[in-house]
Amino acid sequence: MPESESSPNTEASEAGGDLRDRLHAMEKRLSKLRDIRGQHNDNANRSAEQRNAVQNQYKEHRVKLDAKLAEVKEIRAAVKQHKERRNSIQSQMKELFGRQRSSRDNERKGRSVGAEYNKLSAEVRGIEERLETSGNIKLETENKMLKMVKDMQKRLAELEPELKAQELIKVDLDDIEGTIARMKQEADDAHNLMLEKVSEADEASKGMDEMFSHRDFLKAEGDRFHDAFVAEKEKANEIHEKAVELMKQVTEVKGLLKAEREERKSWIDDHNASVVAEMQTGAESDEVADELMKSLLEEGNLSIGGTLDSDSKEPAQKSKRKP
Repeated sequence: MPESESSPNTEASEAGGDLRDRLHAMEKRLSKLRDIRGQHNDNANRSAEQRNAVQNQYKEHRVKLDAKLAEVKEIRAAVKQHKERRNSIQSQMKELFGRQRSSRDNERKGRSVGAEYNKLSAEVRGIEERLETSGNIKLETENKMLKMVKDMQKRLAELEPELKAQELIKVDLDDIEGTIARMKQEADDAHNLMLEKVSEADEASKGMDEMFSHRDFLKAEGDRFHDAFVAEKEKANEIHEKAVELMKQVTEVKGLLKAEREERKSWIDDHNASVVAEMQTGAESDEVADELMKSLLEEGNLSIGGTLDSDSKEPAQKSKRKP
């Protein structure tokens, strides 16, 4: 075979070498991708651990902060309650001062809830006392008086909820000065209680700004670690997709190499079989034996023993020479 020509086996070998080089490069790249993917996953796991630790601290801090807020809220509710009572008493005191300065006509025009209640109560007691003690009241007059009492009692029932809501004191009209003094004392007491609760609220609120700042810091840190976790996971997924695609290519090249090996093996087997066939003798090859048999049959007579007629004489002569 000329040197310029190459056998199929040589060409297949060269092609196989290229595929093996390509496969080696791809497997090396695949290994590198797996390492990078592992690094991203490790970074993501570390970020997740840090995030979880910070979130646990955040939850613990929120419990303390919520308890502190509830404490301050309760104190401020007490401040509001004392303040409302003080304002209510002071408002009634102003009404009583105005009653002292006003005339009866002005009193009827601008009667307060407490004043109206006490006046009606006094009138009801007076009418009831008259009905019980007087024996010369006509039936018609008595019915009118009873109707007046009934109407006054209805009005008193309407005023009762207002008195309770406004925490008005049912004053004794015969002792306005003493009532005003008592109300002033109660207003002062409510004001002092309010100031005490304000101081208590201020004391309880100390450090609240720092607690809020620390809460916001922990929240921001948790979000930061979570964002880092998500970013690393996304990178790992991107690398994983590339690795999967490269694995498909590796599998494809391995398939080509396998097909090439099978083709080369088939070529070698066929070549070896051809060489063996060419080197076989007539006794070893049925085809060669058949050709020889055909030639003998065409050129001479073949006896049953497998010899020609001309072959039978020579052995006989040789046998006579023997002693």
